[in-house]
Amino acid sequence: MDSSTNTDRGSGARMIALLKLIGESDGDCALKDLAAGTGMPASSVHRLLQMLIRGGLVERGDGTSYRAGRELFRLSANILSRSHYVAAVRPFLRTLWAGWQETAVFCTYDAPHHRAIVSERILTPHTLRHVLEPYTDLSLTWGSLGRAILAHLEAEDLAAALAQSPVGPLTGAPTPPPEVLVEELAAIRERGCAIFYSQEADVAGIAAAVFRSGNAVIGSIGLTMPAKRFGTMDRERMAGEVMAAARTLSATFGHASAEA
Repeated sequence: MDSSTNTDRGSGARMIALLKLIGESDGDCALKDLAAGTGMPASSVHRLLQMLIRGGLVERGDGTSYRAGRELFRLSANILSRSHYVAAVRPFLRTLWAGWQETAVFCTYDAPHHRAIVSERILTPHTLRHVLEPYTDLSLTWGSLGRAILAHLEAEDLAAALAQSPVGPLTGAPTPPPEVLVEELAAIRERGCAIFYSQEADVAGIAAAVFRSGNAVIGSIGLTMPAKRFGTMDRERMAGEVMAAARTLSATFGHASAEA
C-alpha cells in the first residue's frame, strides 16, 4: 500500500512538472525538450502526455511537439475571471453598457490557438440580441472583437488565424483574400478600432485592442448588437467611447500609448 501511494505521488509530481513546463512555454514544446526539462525518460513523458491529451489539457502540435490544450485555457480563463486582472475590466464594461444598453464584451487573446476567448460580458437588456457565452472561442478574422486583436499581430499569426477560419462562422462567406484583409487591418490600426457590420447575419459591433506593457496585445473590448440597431446608433461617438475604454484599460495593465 505504501509503495502504491508513493508511486501515485510520484506520478502526480511528474504530471505537475510537465504541465508547468508546457504552461510556461512561449510556444510548442518538443518531446525531447519536455523530457530534458522534467528529467524524465521520453517514454514516460509520452505516456503522461497521452493522459493530458485525453483530458484536453494538452494537445499535439507539429511533429512530436505539444502545447497547452483548450481545456487548460478554459480553466485558466475561469480562474482569471475571479482575479483582479479581469475584475479590472468590469467597470469599463459597465460604463459602456450603461451608455449604450448593448452587450459589452472583453475578450482575451489565446495566442497558441490564434483565437479570442470571451472572458467577461454584460448582456444587453433588449430581447433581440446575440448571446455570447463566457469562454466562447471567437475567430480573429471575423467580427470586431477578433479583428481588433488581429490588426496588431505579426504576419505569421495572421496566416495562422486565416487558416483557422476560412469561412465566416455566421454567414459562411469566404475570408477576404490576404491582401484585402491586410488593407482592412491597416485601416483598423489607423482608426484605432474595428467596426464590423453584417446585414445578412444581423450582427454588428465596434471593438478596440487592449495592450499590456511591452506593447503586447492581450485582448479586445467592445460593444456588439444586431445590425438593425447599429444603423440607428451614433457610430462615431460609440467608437470614441470604446477606444477611450481600451486606452485607459491598457494603461492599467502597464501599457504606455504613443499618445502619452
